[in-house]
Amino acid sequence: MKRLLRNIATLATAIITLTTATAQDVPAPGTVSSNDFRARIEGAFEWEVAKDLSLEAGIQLRLNNDLGSVDRMQTTVGLNYEVCKYFDIGADYILINSHDHTKKSWDKPRHRANLNLEGKVKLGRVELSLRERVQTTFRTDSVNRYEKMNPEIILRSRLMAEYSIRHTGWTPYILFELHNTLNAPAVVANFKAAPLRTDNYITRYRAGVGAKLRITRNHRLDFYYYFDYDRGYNIDYKANKGDLKGYLQENEFRHIFGISYKFKL
Repeated sequence: MKRLLRNIATLATAIITLTTATAQDVPAPGTVSSNDFRARIEGAFEWEVAKDLSLEAGIQLRLNNDLGSVDRMQTTVGLNYEVCKYFDIGADYILINSHDHTKKSWDKPRHRANLNLEGKVKLGRVELSLRERVQTTFRTDSVNRYEKMNPEIILRSRLMAEYSIRHTGWTPYILFELHNTLNAPAVVANFKAAPLRTDNYITRYRAGVGAKLRITRNHRLDFYYYFDYDRGYNIDYKANKGDLKGYLQENEFRHIFGISYKFKL
């Protein structure tokens, strides 16, 4: 019995020592912060192709660097099915064309697929909804999977409250959204000496206010403002040796103003 206890104690000590050594090998990340004012302009149409099944397509232009440069142009097409008045399911595809303002060129397009599940309930003139979105983004450039995953998978959880103002066509709303990584690469001291591990953490907090305007039966506008706190990690390894070269936590505070027009067939 004493021998068994001694072996257990030895094993526990070895595990603690290994864990401590690993933690010491990976330094705490440095931090860098930035603020940016951004804008989004979007045009879309929606078509009910069958009962409770709608097709939606649109194109969106995004500006960044305090509205001084184009960030990206993205094209979206998707389907949404209303299972019942309390629940929707949908899927969409997005082609993302990023713009490098320093090179004044378009490069590194990405492909994104979303699966959306949304529950909703009406309380008088207020509608509450919770949307869970699994977002998968495929890169077309070559990356080290210890630095960036390809594809990158994120769970986006959005809680939203809308209030329909009688006889005006206006529906103001508020929302809060979290982005949670599902397969972010974990940081290691040397990626050639360690197996690939994934990490999970909240990478974005978003709070927003807006108002939808129903101009006519077919024409809709949406005005909104989002405040984003985006917390990402920039991991850099030495390509030849595999040693950790740089590890930064990048904190971005984004003020996003947007307008969206939708034509509903």
